[in-house]
Amino acid sequence: MIRMLFTALLLALFSLPAAAQTALSDFAKHPMFSGIKISPSGDYYAAKYPQGDEDFLAIMSAKDFKILCRFTLEDKQSVGSFYWASDERVVFNEIQKYGQYAQPFLSGNLYAGNADCSQRKVIFGPKSKEQQAAVASIVDLMIEDDKNILISSNFARRQYANLYRLDTFSGRLKLVEKADFANASLTLDHERKPLIATVAQRKRSGITRARSTGEVTTYYRASMKDDWKEVAEVDQSNEAERASMQVFGFIEDNSSLLVGKNDKQPQRGLFELDPKTGKTSLLYQNQRVDASPQWRGLVDPETGYRMSVPVGARINDGYPETIFFDENSAYAKEYRSLEAAFPKHRVSIASSTKDDSIWIIRVSSDVNPGEYYKYDRQQNKLSFLLKPYPWLDKKQMSEMTPVDITARDGLLMQGYLTIPKGSDGKNLPLIIHPHGGPYGPRDYWGYNPEVQVMASRGYAVLQVNFRGSGGYGREFQNIGFGEWGLKMQDDLTDATLWAIEQGIADKDRICISGASYGGYAALQGVVREPDLYQCAVGYVGVYDLPLMLEEGNVAERLDWGPKYLEKAFGTDKAHMKAISPVYHVDKIKAPVFIVHGGKDLQAHYENAYRLRDALEKAGKEYEWMFKRTEGHGFYDETNRAEYFEAIIKFFDKHIGK
Repeated sequence: MIRMLFTALLLALFSLPAAAQTALSDFAKHPMFSGIKISPSGDYYAAKYPQGDEDFLAIMSAKDFKILCRFTLEDKQSVGSFYWASDERVVFNEIQKYGQYAQPFLSGNLYAGNADCSQRKVIFGPKSKEQQAAVASIVDLMIEDDKNILISSNFARRQYANLYRLDTFSGRLKLVEKADFANASLTLDHERKPLIATVAQRKRSGITRARSTGEVTTYYRASMKDDWKEVAEVDQSNEAERASMQVFGFIEDNSSLLVGKNDKQPQRGLFELDPKTGKTSLLYQNQRVDASPQWRGLVDPETGYRMSVPVGARINDGYPETIFFDENSAYAKEYRSLEAAFPKHRVSIASSTKDDSIWIIRVSSDVNPGEYYKYDRQQNKLSFLLKPYPWLDKKQMSEMTPVDITARDGLLMQGYLTIPKGSDGKNLPLIIHPHGGPYGPRDYWGYNPEVQVMASRGYAVLQVNFRGSGGYGREFQNIGFGEWGLKMQDDLTDATLWAIEQGIADKDRICISGASYGGYAALQGVVREPDLYQCAVGYVGVYDLPLMLEEGNVAERLDWGPKYLEKAFGTDKAHMKAISPVYHVDKIKAPVFIVHGGKDLQAHYENAYRLRDALEKAGKEYEWMFKRTEGHGFYDETNRAEYFEAIIKFFDKHIGK
């Protein structure tokens, strides 16, 4: 068993008297730090930290956590992903954020700077003097090289992403490999040779098949001098049985590949692929949920190369779980020992030193938003580093429990039920809380600030992974297409009825609240089930589906946006109006709370105005919160706190005791 060494800070935090109730404003605060990484030498830490609505990067001494310097950006830009490229130099990209639920936008600029923040430079991107490009993707950090990293970019050849060595001091590029295929991603072996190409577009019999057909082909070459050979293909042109194959990387012996496939079974499994023969052998596959690789870092003792090798699978079947291909391996036993030190928590390795002697461990759970520890593998010792949310007391949080719910057509769904701490779990006011997306995202077991806000004020919360949600295999996701407001909505209704039948919910005290697609589902819920819900909250939601074809950044993405919308709910405007809440407010009996941001271009803010106007015209009861400076989800702490206070007041008014 690992010996635990807690610092005085940890003891002090645990000895604080428990607060009677967590302030809602505390749930709205951003973490003090996030994404902490140790330098290859172990001398420094780098961590992102928020300041206003931007994220910057701090460099700290590993000895005493003293902040040595900070990297800040101009023009409201934020630090995105960051990496230690050497013992003394850090690399990070620049992003623009548009809200809590929106994907950040990559500016294309890649920065580098020393651990004392000197010699800061834009080494790639539009702000670089040496060259300009849309985006650079970091392929390998080349930790043993103090100057260079490997990147891929299509700045010189449009659809063709070449492989380059990039000098992190000068920004100079050196071509390593010229791409042979358009729309391809390269996979390096453990000697950094690009021997695998995964291609999303190819020519056959003189006909170019577009990316939209979904055809993916994998090519392999035994050495840099050999010709490419097709080794595996998954034809995704059959919409009903669309399968996929993803190449994750080389297995430790460098002769075979780890791939994810869902062709024989809807759930993605992990397979070992012999690229010379194309034959695969199953390593792990779950009967219910998709599997993702579990990696470990290794250092080649001869070359100093640091490589990532797959050692197992990660799944989220209710609770998160790690399955090792070899449970008797030394690494698996060491990892299990860490898990034993943190029961009922998810354990992950956030970063490590170059020689792999020190790991930075992140632990989290449904009641713990995250804590970081330093694990000295040689001394077999753990020591506490920091809590990104030191103002939150996990003893005051409410536990989240996985539940299974059967829909009216027999579909088995998974959800998460959060019961207020100290409650007997019976006859409670309930909030149905659908996730956004809807296709691909899903709810997970873990800390959720909005769920904890509701539970802290006495409300049970039920989250449902309805059909269309990701993570449960291609069939579960595919049966959601075309079901906006229909069977996907029935799933939420059935989950609500389940909670009533189980005695969890008071049938006369139920509201539905969600963000993005969840906001749509909340309004569609009170349209289709006017007597089931006593109130609804639509947070940055979509309420007028035809509007999505005209306004917003989804429709503007001509490469995939219109096709996605067509697949989601078709092109027939009469049908779109039939499943759009804004055209059916006359059916609503419950009070509605509309919350939106004036810079939201994903669920365009015009949705909120149209819903408000329709409710006013119909004489329906509603409340309104509109923040002109916010995007797709509130980011400003003051606005987030105001939102939390307002929805609790709204729930108390309509379903509180």
